[in-house]
Amino acid sequence: MFALRDDPGIWSLDDVSITDKSGNELLSNGDFEQGYLASWIYCNPSNGTYGGYVGTGSSYDGSYSYLDGVVGASDYLSQTFTVTPYSNYSITFWLSTNSNSNSATFAQIYVTS
Repeated sequence: MFALRDDPGIWSLDDVSITDKSGNELLSNGDFEQGYLASWIYCNPSNGTYGGYVGTGSSYDGSYSYLDGVVGASDYLSQTFTVTPYSNYSITFWLSTNSNSNSATFAQIYVTS
């Protein structure tokens, strides 16, 4: 799960990947190239303005990325997948912001089983 907040900037998240030891991808639409949040769960529990969406212009690779400029609170993006106990996984992602030094910028990444 990604918890993001950037007042007044925008986070760009792209190329989220979780692979098992054989290289099998466990996430769906981790590159957001479907153009919307297919397979992702979006939550904005505080109804912060400028919440997350899939858009163009700030991707690492391809046309689309997840863009999030929520103000006043964090919002959340997550996806569930099946794992095998006691196995190792590779987790990678690209995360960038256009914030300045006067902004309230928070990014927390949670991995739980």
